[in-house]
Amino acid sequence: MQAKDFDLFKQKYKENCKTETSNPAILELYAYILKNEIVDSDVWQDGGGNDTVVRILEHYFSDEDWKELEIELENWTTNQLEIFTECIVEGSAESDNDDFNSTIMNRFHLLKKLLIIGEQRDRLRNDILLKLIDNIEFLNKCKSITFEEATEITNYFDYSERLKDEKYKDDITTITLKAMIEKSGN
Repeated sequence: MQAKDFDLFKQKYKENCKTETSNPAILELYAYILKNEIVDSDVWQDGGGNDTVVRILEHYFSDEDWKELEIELENWTTNQLEIFTECIVEGSAESDNDDFNSTIMNRFHLLKKLLIIGEQRDRLRNDILLKLIDNIEFLNKCKSITFEEATEITNYFDYSERLKDEKYKDDITTITLKAMIEKSGN
C-alpha cells in the first residue's frame, strides 16, 4: 500500500492509527491489522486472519522491510502488538516447512523484539509473552535458532527455575524450551 493511499485509510481509523512509516509493505500489513483489530477475535483465529498476516509477511516483505518493521513496532498500540504476536506464532504459510525457513526465522526475530516491548510496556502482565506461552509449539518450527537466542527466550520463562521444580517436568513449555536449547547447541 502506498503512503498516499494509506493517508485516506488513516482518516477512517485515526484514533488507533499509530504507525509512522511510509514503507509500502509495512503499510499493507498495518492496514490489515488496523482494519480488523476491533472485530471479533474469530477473524484472527477461525477466519484466517493469522494466516493472512503471515502471507503478507511472506509475499511482500524484503530483508530491508523486516528490519524496518522491527523498529516500527515500537509505534504500534499494545493491542495491535498482541494481535500481531498471535498472528506470527499461530499463522502459517507455504514456506513454514521449507528447509531454508526464512519467514519463520524472521518471525522468530520479531518475536524477540515483541517480548522486549511487552516487558517494557507492562511490568505486571505481559500479554505478548502469554500469546507465546499459548503457542509455544511455534518454537519447534524455528530450525536455526542459535544458543544465544535460545537462552534469551528461555529467560522470559524462568527456564532454570522450571527445571528445578518437579511440577513443570512434563509441562509442554518446559519440554519445548528444553528441545530448543538442545537443538541450538548442535
